[in-house]
Amino acid sequence: MRSVKVAALVAVGGILLSACGSGAAPAATGSSTAQTTASAAPTTKTVSAEFWSAPDSFNCITASSGYDESICSLIWDTLVWLSPDQKIHPLLASSWSVSSDSKTFTFHLNPNAKWTDGQPVTASDVAETLNISADPNVPAVYGSYLNILVGTNSSGQNTNPSQPLAGVKVVNPTTIQLITKQPTDPTEMLQTIGTGVWIYPAHILKNIPMSPISSFEKASYFQNPTVTDGPYEFVKYVNSQYVQLKPDPNYYLGAPKINQLFIKVVPATSVLADLRDGTVDATLSPGESDVPLQDWPSITSLPNVKQDPVTGTVTQFMWINTAKPYFKNPQVRQAITMAINRNEIVTDLLKGQGYVPIGPVAKLYTTWYDKSIQPWPYDPTKAKQMLQAANFPFSQQLTLLVPTGNQIRMESAPLIQQDLQAVGLNVKIQQMDFATMLATDRKGNFDFSLVGSGFGSDPSQFATFFACNGALNYGKFCDPKVDQAFAAGNATASTSARQTAYDTLQQTIYQDAPYVFLYTPDGLMAYNTALNSAAIPNAYGMQQPWLWDISGVK
Repeated sequence: MRSVKVAALVAVGGILLSACGSGAAPAATGSSTAQTTASAAPTTKTVSAEFWSAPDSFNCITASSGYDESICSLIWDTLVWLSPDQKIHPLLASSWSVSSDSKTFTFHLNPNAKWTDGQPVTASDVAETLNISADPNVPAVYGSYLNILVGTNSSGQNTNPSQPLAGVKVVNPTTIQLITKQPTDPTEMLQTIGTGVWIYPAHILKNIPMSPISSFEKASYFQNPTVTDGPYEFVKYVNSQYVQLKPDPNYYLGAPKINQLFIKVVPATSVLADLRDGTVDATLSPGESDVPLQDWPSITSLPNVKQDPVTGTVTQFMWINTAKPYFKNPQVRQAITMAINRNEIVTDLLKGQGYVPIGPVAKLYTTWYDKSIQPWPYDPTKAKQMLQAANFPFSQQLTLLVPTGNQIRMESAPLIQQDLQAVGLNVKIQQMDFATMLATDRKGNFDFSLVGSGFGSDPSQFATFFACNGALNYGKFCDPKVDQAFAAGNATASTSARQTAYDTLQQTIYQDAPYVFLYTPDGLMAYNTALNSAAIPNAYGMQQPWLWDISGVK
C-alpha cells in the first residue's frame, strides 16, 4: 500500500437511526445530549439516527442529494415502496392494476391517508405533483421518470404545459390512472414513478409561485414543511446539526411508536463514540452514514450495539466533465479509468468490504447486471500511451472536487490524484462541503468530482444521470446510443426485451467511460439493540418507519 498522508477532516454539513428520553433538541455530538437525558420522562421514546452531511433542501422535486431524500422519505410518502428483495409494497397506493395492453396503470389510494392539516390525500394531489414535476420550468431531478407518460417529451416534460399532463387522469378522489405512450413493464412504472416521486398536497402547491424557479425551490413550504402525509411530521431543522421530527398520530398505516425522532449530522469520526454512548441509535442508510471502516472492528466490543453489514448498492464514482474539450475523446476517459488502481482502493481502504463496479448497475440487481462485462484493468503504462496518442494537453491544470463527510471518499482522493499524476496529468484537489460541491458541479465548474449514488434498481432510472438531457448529467455526457437504449427499454413491456436493451446500455456506458466507477462498498450499518427488528437498516437503509420501536429505557 502507498504511504499517503490524509488530513483529518470531519463533516460539518455528506442519493440513502439513543433510545434516550429527552424533550430537548440534541447536539450534533454526544456530550450535551447526555446531559439533557437525565431529567427526561421515562415514557418518552426518542430515537436518533445519523448521517454524515447536512441536507440541502426539503424540496424533493428538485433536490439532488440522498441526504435530502432520507428526510423526505420520513415526512412524505410515495405511491409504493421497494424492499431489497425487489418486491413492491403498498404505501399511498393500497392496490394497483395494469390494462391488457400494458399502457394504463390504475392506482387506488388508501382512503384513510390524510395530510397533517386533516385534508384527505387524493388523486388530485398525485396529479398536481406529477404536473409540476413535468413543468418545463421546473428542474425536477427525477423528471425523466415521467417520459413514459403520454404528453411528455424524452426529458419527461409536458409538451403542452398550458394543459395538465395528458397521461395523468383523475378518475375519482381515490383513483388515478397513469397512461403510457407504449406498452410498459410494470416493474418500470412501479420502480420509477411509484417509488421515486414523493406526493405533495395540491392545496399547498397551488399557492407556490413557479417563476422564478428559485421561488419554487426555496418556497417557505419546503423550508418548513408542516403539511405532510408521511409517518413523521416536521418540527424543525437546526442547520448542519439535526432535523427534529414527531409522529403523525393519524398516519394511515398506524401511528408511529417513537415520540421524537432526530436525524443528526454526525462527523464520521464521532459515529463509534455516539453509538457507544447511546446518543445515536443507528446508521441511517448505506453510503450516507456507515460506520467508518477503521472503527468497524470496535463495534464488536460494544454490548449495546450490533453490527449489520449489508450488500452495497451505492457506487462511488468520479464524474468527468465531458464538456471540457480535452475530455471529449472516449479513449481519454478510458485511459483515466485505467490509470486509477481501483482494486487497491477496495483492498486497502475498504479492507475488501466492497467491489470494483462495471457501471451503474449494482450486483444486487441480478436481473439487469451484465456479467459479461469486466472492469477496466489497472494499466498505467497503456493509459499513458492512450493519452499521448489522443494528444492530451498534459500541461492543463485539472481540479478534482472532493466533498467532506465520507471518510473513505476523502481518503481515496489523494490516491486517485497520485495515480493520475503518475500518467502525466496535472491534478489538484479542492475540498468543500457536499452541498457546495453539488452546486459547483451543477454549474459545470469542475474537471473531476467525487460523488456517490445508488442510481436506482431499474435501469430506466439511470437516464437522469446518463441521458443527454438528464437532470443529474452534470458532466454533460451525451451519446445517442445511450438515449436509444433508454428508449428501447421504455418501448416494451417485456422484461427480456428490456434486458437486451439494458445490456446494450451498460456496454455503451462502459466503452464511453463518462465516469470512473471507483468502488461499491458494503454498507457497514450498526444499530442499538434496543431498537426493534423493523428499525434494523438494510441495503436501502431504515425502511417502514411507522413500525420502528424501542424496548426498555436507557
